[in-house]
Amino acid sequence: MGGCSGCSFAGQSTEVEDSFVGVRFDEETNPTLCSTGGKLLAKGDRVVVDLKYGPAHGRVVQVPMPVFKPCQKSSARKLLRLANDTDRKNYDRKVRNELNAKRFGRERVRQLGLRMKLSKVDFSLNGKSARVYFTAERRVDFRQLVRDLRGRFSAQFRLVQVGARDEAGLLGGIGVCGRTLCCSTWLSDFKPISIQMAKRQNLSLNPSKISGQCGRLLCCLAYEDDNYKKKREAPLSQLSRGD
Repeated sequence: MGGCSGCSFAGQSTEVEDSFVGVRFDEETNPTLCSTGGKLLAKGDRVVVDLKYGPAHGRVVQVPMPVFKPCQKSSARKLLRLANDTDRKNYDRKVRNELNAKRFGRERVRQLGLRMKLSKVDFSLNGKSARVYFTAERRVDFRQLVRDLRGRFSAQFRLVQVGARDEAGLLGGIGVCGRTLCCSTWLSDFKPISIQMAKRQNLSLNPSKISGQCGRLLCCLAYEDDNYKKKREAPLSQLSRGD
């Protein structure tokens, strides 16, 4: 089998390897590709994986997960260990803390009169730190909120402001198509979406039909927009021949 082309991994091995598994974290839909490091795992095993913000608890949902693309192999997350009793207790505490911190945080936001919406709280597995995601129309002085959260849960809190599209990706849900939201599964970046995309596709301009959970225009309007552009720009002679 030949190597990939057109990327920085061109020429590297594309041999299929089965030392990878799919791990699901919390309510994520798509499994995260993880390297087992030679460990034998079974579906349903609870594991600890090294993610961007530190170790995270997950469950193996696909094993093995055949991988041949070098870029996929290089981006696979490292599996640290099978979850032990301490890891499981820490995960259960993490879930409780996230629920309680979200309730407490929203109540304090209301009491402090802050013009912001607290969307999600994500604790680290060891419970020493947490990220709080929120949306707001303008800048917000949330220093008192941070102090209150820190005093209540004895952890370091970092507040992260996100946009409406990012919030939808964080929370997940079902789109008008009946499938899980693209932004919460595979879509990693957001391209500018315009009403012209809907017009080119002869779609209804009813906001309820072309808007997503975030209240913005559907990201999927851009998926086939280039094809519609090419068809509209093609000479009539080509269209008559079906080119």
